[in-house]
Amino acid sequence: MEQIFRDFKAGRIDTFYQKMYPQLLLYAGRHLGKDYAFLAEDCVQDAIYQTYLHKDSLASTFAFKSFLYSCIYNATISLLRHQTAKENYLSAHAKEEEEENFLNSLIEQETLDMLWNAIEQLPSKYRELFELSFEQGLKNAEIANRLNISESAVKKRKAQFIALLRQHLSQQTNDEIKLILIVLFRLLNS
Repeated sequence: MEQIFRDFKAGRIDTFYQKMYPQLLLYAGRHLGKDYAFLAEDCVQDAIYQTYLHKDSLASTFAFKSFLYSCIYNATISLLRHQTAKENYLSAHAKEEEEENFLNSLIEQETLDMLWNAIEQLPSKYRELFELSFEQGLKNAEIANRLNISESAVKKRKAQFIALLRQHLSQQTNDEIKLILIVLFRLLNS
């Protein structure tokens, strides 16, 4: 070990890598655990670099090994703390996102329910238009063919359909109407 230390201080690190590197990797890997053992080499390389920068202040083999192992230990602890903090952050945001997604889906479902109820109360020609256009996904030309009317008549009916829905939904609160219109416009634009 004494020779490795002298070579290291002199800038010759071949012997160091041959003799000590594998055991340093094992040491770092044990501290990181199986989930982060793949990062052991990063910790060891950083520790070697730090030790090399301080080689002139290391007076003995004991000081050399102590400094090297301390650097590895500190690097592994820092890495584990960073990973834990990252996981905690992601976990907290995932919970917030789940709650937000739940609330959005609840609002969307309520809106759709109100919209379906309003559509059910419209005259049959508008319900049929809704079914052909939105449920079956037919284009205006295809709807016109099926109903034996012109494409412009289909467009007019769609406009009347929306106007009737607005009128019918005017009994709802303003917020509910806004939500319904947002969902309706999503349907119209899809």
